[in-house]
Amino acid sequence: MIEIGSWTREFAQRLRAEFGPRLLFMGYQGSYARGEATPESDIDIVTILDKADIAGLRRYRSVVGAMPQSGLACGFICGRRELENWPRYDLLSLALDTKPVVGELAPYLPEFTDGDRREALRIGAANLYHAVCHTYLYGDLAGALPGLLKSAFFCLRLWALVRDGGYRATRAELAGALSGRERRILDMLAGPRPDNVGEAYSLLIDWSSEVLRQT
Repeated sequence: MIEIGSWTREFAQRLRAEFGPRLLFMGYQGSYARGEATPESDIDIVTILDKADIAGLRRYRSVVGAMPQSGLACGFICGRRELENWPRYDLLSLALDTKPVVGELAPYLPEFTDGDRREALRIGAANLYHAVCHTYLYGDLAGALPGLLKSAFFCLRLWALVRDGGYRATRAELAGALSGRERRILDMLAGPRPDNVGEAYSLLIDWSSEVLRQT
């Protein structure tokens, strides 16, 4: 498995060599940032340049392609001006989840409010509700469920944040703050059994609907 500290430091050195002071920030998020990565996990990079045009993206692509295990690399890249105009609810996940390697992200982000956190939760719940309903009607119920439960995990983190102001990034941290229906949804991430697929869909639909109505 990739040693994420070594990989990101090497990548940062190569980006500095390629972009110099144009590189404003680089970090990583996702399962590696949470300490939950597997050998198949993506390397989820966050990069902010002074300007991200097609010429810069072409150079960035070359740097990524020269890295070990480059096929696992993915992530978010943005120019400074675009970041300043990005939807606040979407920036919230960057602020909460990104581990810095080069620079600090905070100077490029707004001050977040309770309204921003609630909007992020509502949008996450709406997307989850739609995905669960659509999959239940048209999809592979068992095959799609792990992805839906992963989306629910991200919503549950925001739900707990809105509830008490505490952010729990990992499943283990979140488990200690949940009970009842929310805890049952989280526990299903460990691997839903064939005999509880229907229960999982019912839980996800009911929970996301309630979040939409009450947030």
